[in-house]
Amino acid sequence: MNTVFSGIQPSGLVHLGNLLGAINNWVKLSNENSKNYFCIVDLHSLTGLPNKNDLKKSINDTLKVLVASGINTKTSVIYTQSNLQEHAYLSWILSNFCQVGELQRMTQFKEKASSFGTHSGLLTYPILMASDILIHKANEVPVGDDQTQHLELTRNIAERFNTNYGEIFPIPEKTSGKSGARLMSLRHPENKMSKSSDDINGTIYFNDEKDNILKKFKSSVTDSENIVRYDPKNKPGISNLIEIYAAVNDKEISETEKEFENSQYGEFKIAVAETVIDYLDPIKKNFDDLTSDNLEDIVVSNLKSAKDSAQKTIIEVEEALGIS
Repeated sequence: MNTVFSGIQPSGLVHLGNLLGAINNWVKLSNENSKNYFCIVDLHSLTGLPNKNDLKKSINDTLKVLVASGINTKTSVIYTQSNLQEHAYLSWILSNFCQVGELQRMTQFKEKASSFGTHSGLLTYPILMASDILIHKANEVPVGDDQTQHLELTRNIAERFNTNYGEIFPIPEKTSGKSGARLMSLRHPENKMSKSSDDINGTIYFNDEKDNILKKFKSSVTDSENIVRYDPKNKPGISNLIEIYAAVNDKEISETEKEFENSQYGEFKIAVAETVIDYLDPIKKNFDDLTSDNLEDIVVSNLKSAKDSAQKTIIEVEEALGIS
């Protein structure tokens, strides 16, 4: 049985991009023959120096969305990173198997440094990510293209540790199968749909009201051609809408193009909005129905499973290093 790890940052309201890009895939994985660890990586969020009250609410809401989305909790462990200190402990150990130059070459470090400065948390972020993956000995990691560089670094760190101290860690692979959609802003389709975006009209949040969802799609940026055709370079707006419709309905891009080949942009936008509304409805209902007691039961049992797994790995690592 394969072990899968994936994480999500609690840096704001969960949006459609999170659901279709990652969480939807987690739901599918949770019903396959694998052991899954889905983690709310709140320690990573600290690199943006968040407001403590906002972060606390985001952690709780993200946890509820993961459960409400339909992840099978019998085959999956859902927990919060900061509740498992082994993540940070292993990160320090693994930092000795990574070069500063490698961290400085990370694309995300270069991009974020211009916004948040060059504090060491941004620099060492990928080592903590490596720890997240390796603490449960994950051999599959469902990540998007923007995280492939970090996964390659994780593989290098694991190989270096194994070369020096024995075959402790599996070398994780990018998970096989259909990857999640990479959704762009409805208002600025050159940018990713983002929880931290100031453009709230370009992002569909999981708890948006139906009328608001319809309004956002109707005002989405397209082009003057008025032909539903997939061409991300020349038609980024309409291509994004095609991606959304295809992802929600589990269809191929070509199928969506065929279905709407005779449609005007206006009617296509409404069709996309309606299918998104139908997709989000049960998630919102499950979210609202979750009680504190229900959630607490899941949190306690899942955290125990995660801790048992992490401690087993730490014991092996300490014995290999001679520090047990």
